[in-house]
Amino acid sequence: MAKMGYCPSGRLFEAAACGTPILSDYWEGLEQFFQLNDEILVARCCEDATQAISVSDATLARIGRIARQRVLDCHTAQHRAAELETILESAHSLSSPGVSPEAN
Repeated sequence: MAKMGYCPSGRLFEAAACGTPILSDYWEGLEQFFQLNDEILVARCCEDATQAISVSDATLARIGRIARQRVLDCHTAQHRAAELETILESAHSLSSPGVSPEAN
């Protein structure tokens, strides 16, 4: 999966789905899944980490709530299954010119 693109740990989504505020190191593609500093805190250095764990409990709770909503809106198994179906339908239509997936 990593060779095909971004491959975040499933634990990231599980924690967010529980409303847990997350502090992560930065990795390429993270912003494709969560809005940085609104849905997930990012530490690129020790100072960033120290600052992130120093924010108020209310701010951490808000970040956790927003991340949870993002996961429920965009990153459930149902979303992944729909994406897979779209990819498979597209691949099928490319390999079978003139034949629609509905015809099979």
